Amino acid sequence: MKRLMIGAAGLALSLSTHAALVDLTGKGYVTYGDFNSYSLPIAGLDVNSTPGQIQDFVVIATGSSGQGVNTNFAGMDNAYATPSGVSGSNYFSTGGEADPDQVADFTGDADATWDTTLAALETYLDGESMVFYFNNNNLNGANEQSLAAWAQVTIYDDTGGIVDIFDFTNDGGAYALVSEGGGGTFMGDPSGYTSDGSGPMVGDNDSTDYVLSGGPICVDTDGAIPVPVSCDNPAADEGPVNHNLGADEAAYAIVSPELNALLEGLFGSGSDLSDYTMSVDLRLGCDPAFGMADDEICTGAESGFGKNVNNGYEQLFIATAVLDEPMDIPEPGVLFLLGSGLLFLRWRSK
Repeated sequence: MKRLMIGAAGLALSLSTHAALVDLTGKGYVTYGDFNSYSLPIAGLDVNSTPGQIQDFVVIATGSSGQGVNTNFAGMDNAYATPSGVSGSNYFSTGGEADPDQVADFTGDADATWDTTLAALETYLDGESMVFYFNNNNLNGANEQSLAAWAQVTIYDDTGGIVDIFDFTNDGGAYALVSEGGGGTFMGDPSGYTSDGSGPMVGDNDSTDYVLSGGPICVDTDGAIPVPVSCDNPAADEGPVNHNLGADEAAYAIVSPELNALLEGLFGSGSDLSDYTMSVDLRLGCDPAFGMADDEICTGAESGFGKNVNNGYEQLFIATAVLDEPMDIPEPGVLFLLGSGLLFLRWRSK
C-alpha cells in the first residue's frame, strides 16, 4: 500500500500563521483509546490558558457561559459553556447543552456536538499538528480534585458519511490513576484500538470508559522519561505532581496520531473540504448513569477519586505542538475505502 510521508522538514515549509504551542518531542504520555495524553506539569511545560492567552485558539468548551474568551472562525461552532461552578451541574455533555452559535451557518453543524468544517480547521492549523488542551479546575480537597472525562471525534465526508471515529476512552479499565492500576497504558500504541462508534460504557469504578482526569501522580525520574508509579513505590522520587491546575493553566495535551494522519491526508487530497466535518462529543463529570452527585461513586469520598464537576470553568481548546513522529498518511483512495467500510459496519450494527 502506497503512503505519503510528511516529516518535520515538510511541515516546516508551511507558512504557518502561528507557532506550535509546545514541543512534545521525547515527552512521556498515557494512551487512552485513540489518544495519547501528555501531562504538561510532568513534562515541565506551562500552557497559560487565561481568556487573553487562548483568544486566538479554537475553543471547544469553556466557562464564563462561553463569553469573554473568544469567537471561533467562520465554518465552526463557537465554544460550549461548561458548568459555572458549585451551583451548576456536576455533569457536562455537548449532547445535553444548547448548541453554540457561530459566525455563519455551515454544512455539517449538528446539535449534540461541537463541529467544524475541515476547510476552516485546515486554515487554522496551517500545516501544524493538531493538539487538544484541557484544563482541570475542580476543588483541591483530596477526592474532589479528580474529574471523569470521555470524548469522541468523528470525521464526516461531503455526503455525511462517516470517514473514521476516534475515542478518548478508559476502554473498560478501572477508574483510577494510571500509576494505581487505572485505565490507560503508559507509552501505549493507539493504533491497537478501534472505535465501534458507540457512546461511553458508564459501568462502575472497576470498569468504565470514563478517564480519570486531575489526580496527583508520583513519578520515577531515573530514566530518560519520567514513569508514573505509586507514591508508595520506593522508586517514586518526585511528586505527587498536581494536575488540578485551575482555570488559567492547561494540565494535559491530548493527541491522536491517527486522527492527525487522517486530517493531513484529507487536507492534501484536493477535495472541497467545506462540506467535510469534524465533530467532537465531549462529556465531563459524573454521568447520571453512575448515580446522584452526592453518591459515593460520584464524590469518591471512600474510593478517593471523585467524578463530579464541582468548581466549573473546565476548558478544552485546540492549538498545535511539535510531535515526535512523521505522519503516515493514507492516499485519498485508501481513505475512501476506509470510510466505506466504517459506514458498512455502522449499518450492520443497527
